[in-house]
Amino acid sequence: MKRTRIELAIMFVALLLGPTTAFAQDEDTMSFGEAEVEGAPEEGEVEDFTGEEETVPGEEEGMVEEGEGGEAEAEAGAGTETTDEDVLSALEDDEDLDTVGDVSVGATAETGEESALPGHPVWAVQQVYALRAHRVDVQPSFGFSMNDPFVQHQAFSVGAAFYITEVLAAGISFNWYRGLNAPTETNFSVSRATHQTVPINEYMLGAQINFTYVPIYGKFALLKEWIVHWDVWVLGGGGFIFTRPYAVIDPEYREFDFGMKFSFNVGIGGRLYLTRFAAIFVELRDYIFPEELESLETFSTAEDRAVKEDWIDDNYKLTNNVMLHVGVSLFLPFTFDYKLPK
Repeated sequence: MKRTRIELAIMFVALLLGPTTAFAQDEDTMSFGEAEVEGAPEEGEVEDFTGEEETVPGEEEGMVEEGEGGEAEAEAGAGTETTDEDVLSALEDDEDLDTVGDVSVGATAETGEESALPGHPVWAVQQVYALRAHRVDVQPSFGFSMNDPFVQHQAFSVGAAFYITEVLAAGISFNWYRGLNAPTETNFSVSRATHQTVPINEYMLGAQINFTYVPIYGKFALLKEWIVHWDVWVLGGGGFIFTRPYAVIDPEYREFDFGMKFSFNVGIGGRLYLTRFAAIFVELRDYIFPEELESLETFSTAEDRAVKEDWIDDNYKLTNNVMLHVGVSLFLPFTFDYKLPK
């Protein structure tokens, strides 16, 4: 009985090990005949169970396989690759910018066909329209006072500023007032109605040394047709001005000479560029200086009225002559060169 059980166990183990031994083969025993090699499907084709050839999806007719053909195509594509240097050189030479290399600017990446968009490239950041560094800004203008209701001070002005950098300049300005001063209608009406008068002064000329800083530069579209460039500056400086009082208290005896006073000025201005060297500007400037006024004291005798020391008030008045200047800004030289590529 025990022998029979041992024999059954040996047969069961043999059945389990039999398939493994039958299907295992050494590499040296695997070989193919010429008929099997010739009948094998080519690369890219799969032989189905019916024996018919079937093309693998994705490998359509006319596509180049990887290998020597793919390397040749890669080499051809590398020859037409567009680099940043090609784009920069094309922009500098102002050549036809519709195409750069063999790639059309208006072509789409997927189809390679021209799109409906215009072919000319669009720059996201435009260069500054007019450079200021190392150029002289000449500003002829006409100005008139804004804050004196009793006398109007008008002036022909001219200024010149050399821009050390794009935003910093140093220069001078000159104002001519003589012959352009006039009492206002308000002064006449007040004197006639109240039988009182207000001391007023006359200006002859003034000159200043100024420093200019341009913190803001921009542009805007005008009527959807033109791009207008503009900038804003602030300035400050010091100089002198020649003034004298009008003889209104006792004009029969009093006559004043022009005297020089130290003055300093601060202002803000802005301009619109018409070309790369010409612009129109508006500037609001405050000229601050100590002013001499006619004395309000009167005398009854001719001897006392003729004493010049009594004609001027002992107290000086700090005067703010706020003027609005309108003029033209001309940059010299007219042309300039960009140091950086476009």
